Amino acid sequence: MMIVGMNEERRQLKYGAIISYLAIFINTATALVYLPWMARKLGKSDYGLYTLAFSFVNFFLVDFGLSAAVTRFVAKYRAEHDEDSANRLIGTVTKMYFAIDVLLLFVMIIVYFLIDKIYRGLTPAEIATFKPMFLIMAGYSLFSLPFLSLPGILTAYEKFISLKLCDLAQKLLTVVLIILAIRSGHGVTWALAANVVGGLLAIAIKLYLVRTETPIRINWEGQSMAIFRSVLAFSVWTTVISIAERAIFNLAPTILGITANSNEIALFAPANSLEGYFYMFAAAVNGLFLARISRYIANDEEDRISDLMIKVGRYQLVVMGLIFIGFLCIGDEFMSLWMGDDYRSAAFCAILMFLPDLLLFTQQIANDTVIAKNEVKHMAYSNIGMAVICVALSFPLSRRYGALGSSIAITISYFFNFIYMNIVYYRRLHIDVFDFFRKCYLSFILPYAITIIAAKLVLPLISRSGWTGLLLKTAVITVIYFILIWLLALSEEEKKIVTSKILR
Repeated sequence: MMIVGMNEERRQLKYGAIISYLAIFINTATALVYLPWMARKLGKSDYGLYTLAFSFVNFFLVDFGLSAAVTRFVAKYRAEHDEDSANRLIGTVTKMYFAIDVLLLFVMIIVYFLIDKIYRGLTPAEIATFKPMFLIMAGYSLFSLPFLSLPGILTAYEKFISLKLCDLAQKLLTVVLIILAIRSGHGVTWALAANVVGGLLAIAIKLYLVRTETPIRINWEGQSMAIFRSVLAFSVWTTVISIAERAIFNLAPTILGITANSNEIALFAPANSLEGYFYMFAAAVNGLFLARISRYIANDEEDRISDLMIKVGRYQLVVMGLIFIGFLCIGDEFMSLWMGDDYRSAAFCAILMFLPDLLLFTQQIANDTVIAKNEVKHMAYSNIGMAVICVALSFPLSRRYGALGSSIAITISYFFNFIYMNIVYYRRLHIDVFDFFRKCYLSFILPYAITIIAAKLVLPLISRSGWTGLLLKTAVITVIYFILIWLLALSEEEKKIVTSKILR
């Protein structure tokens, strides 16, 4: 039975990761076509409002750490074979979600009547367009909040394949609906509503998956004060984390709306979207190892966590490094072809936001360990500091430099987070971060640097322009990169694994 369980776990991890990357490729390829098309069809002003509606409402859609609590505690109860506690946990958390919903409803009402006071950088016509958009997003957010625990349940039971397929289907359907809404001439409000329809269908599918693929059955009556206190103690800190994280990217368009105008919001939007796609590549394996880490801790095998962190970190550096180096070399050309010459400067904004992702998400195993060991208060401290630094810097920098200033503030704040969390990993989790730096970052610096230098020497020799020239340059960078990674970064064991996979 143990061998069968391990094989199923490997299958879920393998195909869950494959589907994640497939979804990212499809989403990215689709976005390359439909995002600039949507920006042109809507116009710069409406496209900025579209971005603003998402960012502002999502800032208030804080799940107060309950979704992370569900993943952590359900994984723990599953490792202990305690399904009754898991059922009572879901009942408790769902009731807490409904209570939060009532409070958020009053907040949304107040915000709605203060929209014209908040966004002084918008014109009266833009305010009139934005108000119904706000109502649509606020209504969907309040409805969907109690269902935020569904992905956590599926992750805790390692149903990665079903979950990732559902997310992929939602994104594809949403794109199709947005295109239909815009082509029908209904404008930005209907484009926003298309996102809501896709989200509602995804909720219905995830409810079905939880019902059919997990033993979870909500226990509404068998509440336990011990479970409530455990969830509350955990969620207090994860709430702080969620609010602080939202203060980074979701507040940026709002601050630009206060200090600048809708054009700067529109300029920030494609850079933010690209950071989101880079984030998706980085987070494709996010959460896949939480159940395994929980078992390591439960079985007193924590010494295996450092080896797993190095293995996953090196893998992340190979994948993310190619994207980062490629965009560093030809990002401005890509942005000009993709969105138009007016958006060319957004490439540097994206590069600034890519850099902290490259560092932070190579350490995702350590981040999952913080959650599994319930040391999230230290993550909260770090995120508070990050948010304060970001907001404090964003107002003066965005007022002076617009979208670029916001990007600089985000990058500086994330570097603070990186330094602080590595101190936590070393002192609280007893992870040898110096060994990780040596075996991960240090071994990739040289191939990264040589790839950049070689690309700068070779790419000017390619005379073709347009998308054809960009694809040729991308192919050249990719070949140079993987040759150097193979020669200078990969260990003999890693080369054997890669060779065996290719031969198979």
